[in-house]
Amino acid sequence: MDICITHNGPILDIQLTRPDAKNALNQAMYHTLADTINHANLSPETRVIVLRGLPEIFCGGNDMQDFVAISQGMADFHGERFMKSLVECETPIVASVSGPAIGIGTTMLQFVDVVYCSPSAIFKTPFVHLGLCPEMASSTEFAKIVGLRKAKEMLLLGMPMTAEEALALGFINQINQTPDDLAFQCAEQISQLPPKAMQISKRMLSQQDKARLLTTIEDENVELIKRIRSDEAKEAVSVFLEKRPAKFS
Repeated sequence: MDICITHNGPILDIQLTRPDAKNALNQAMYHTLADTINHANLSPETRVIVLRGLPEIFCGGNDMQDFVAISQGMADFHGERFMKSLVECETPIVASVSGPAIGIGTTMLQFVDVVYCSPSAIFKTPFVHLGLCPEMASSTEFAKIVGLRKAKEMLLLGMPMTAEEALALGFINQINQTPDDLAFQCAEQISQLPPKAMQISKRMLSQQDKARLLTTIEDENVELIKRIRSDEAKEAVSVFLEKRPAKFS
């Protein structure tokens, strides 16, 4: 099972559990995540979502084999659905991050409400290195959180952001040796608060134009698919998979 979903009363625990692929997300996982989050958002029984990975890795980004399949003509059936589910979710989401958060592992955190991470957490968006472009509305939203200079350093150069940097820049809430424990403590606190007031308050704090965000995601993904199918990206992905020097023309 690549995703473990557990209902603990009003708390929905979503854990990425695909260690053999470094918690990389494939189409089946995107499908499960989107359906789970959308269902939770409509369920009055679910008052808070905890999103976490494994102690050694949060998320390794998109599955490279999916990139290969998309480059050969497969449609991206569920990745965009997952992205939109996070933007549209009015149920509070608490994330726990340990180890690397790569690509969408980082950009998804733009749309959760509270983030705890371990000292080992590291955030990286190597899109250009793979011949790709920003996704998950990171082209417009990421700089609003970490600042334009850091956003360009990460989105253009693929430079990492450490846990300490993430805390200083306001991308996360706290560093702790046991972030899962903090996430569940926070979730328990949220679950005991008035749910309607919580949802309305989250909506008021998230005053971004959702229609604009969803359109941005769609526009980015159109370009992303073009990039995945480009010769440049095919070479970059082959370089990654084959561990060889690149030959860009």
